[in-house]
Amino acid sequence: MKKRFGSMAIAIGLCFALAIPAFADENSTGTLYANANTAANVSQDKNSSGNAPIYVRNGESTPTYTDSTIGLGGAKIIMFKGNESGQQISIVIESNDGQLIVVDGGLKTNAPYLAKYIKDRGGKVAAWLLTQYIKSKGGKVAAWLLTHPHEDHVGALSVILEQQKVAGHPDFYDIDPGQIYFSFAPYSYYEQYEQGYRLPMIKEVMEDLAAYPAEKKHENSERGTTFSYGNVSVEILNTAYSIPIDTGNNSSICYMITINGKKLLITGDLPYEAAGKLLEELPPEKLKADIVQMAHHGQHGGSFAFYSAVAPKYALWPSSKELWDKRKDAFTEDQETYTIALTKFWTNKLGVEKNFVMADGNWVLE
Repeated sequence: MKKRFGSMAIAIGLCFALAIPAFADENSTGTLYANANTAANVSQDKNSSGNAPIYVRNGESTPTYTDSTIGLGGAKIIMFKGNESGQQISIVIESNDGQLIVVDGGLKTNAPYLAKYIKDRGGKVAAWLLTQYIKSKGGKVAAWLLTHPHEDHVGALSVILEQQKVAGHPDFYDIDPGQIYFSFAPYSYYEQYEQGYRLPMIKEVMEDLAAYPAEKKHENSERGTTFSYGNVSVEILNTAYSIPIDTGNNSSICYMITINGKKLLITGDLPYEAAGKLLEELPPEKLKADIVQMAHHGQHGGSFAFYSAVAPKYALWPSSKELWDKRKDAFTEDQETYTIALTKFWTNKLGVEKNFVMADGNWVLE
């Protein structure tokens, strides 16, 4: 039985009014639900932090919030909203000794709104919030983890790799992307099964990575591969699946990242087909995590069985405001499409205590 729609284009709005409500539980009786939320949203106790990056868009700055209750032993998890009203995954993990691990990196298109902010603070134009943050930490990344080759995940890295080739380029010339880990299906497979509009980005990032130094490139690392930086260790849970449905998303790589004993599961855009394969191939304890990055921005990803195995205490939602607002839509528990309303209901049912939502702004977890 098909459990989701095909790839859904999400309209990208320009609204940046980030209201931060404390959502109440709104479960209705019977099998039809409207906006099944949890009263445990962190919106109730967020503290703004001045030490994490912000960006400017049309004269407005995106807030940065810090939650210091996670217990990461001096490390940090930063989820960037970036310079976008749409969705992306751009996560940076900073170890207790200051080493940086980037997950995906996000879209290409932050430059127009960040430039003024950067110019006002030193005259140097940087096209990326992410890049500016990396520069502020010395310009060196220890490891860069890619989930799959879609633009809202790999666009930033492609721009950085391409700008590195331009001697003296003012934006990215002094950024070292570090050790890059990725596992993509062959381009011919994407060409056969992926939607045509995605192919240019897939080809571009593959070409960029092909030109990257071999000694810093880790392609198709085997499941179970591990590496560590400071108090952060990473385990690769799968190589890219070749599934002729929603091919790019189904090729997502999952990473289990352990920080001071707390586990963060990165899922990329993992749809239910690939999530089912992981459930078949791994014992449930290998998926158990304290924090989960919600698959495919919170819609059409994972499954209730998958999230039940993860059993997270905290959830990272890399969701746009427009998508997050759809958690209020009606749904039924047995519907065939995994909408964000249904996914949010699952996290309530599983007892997730805090939801960190990209639509609110940048998030720093400590």
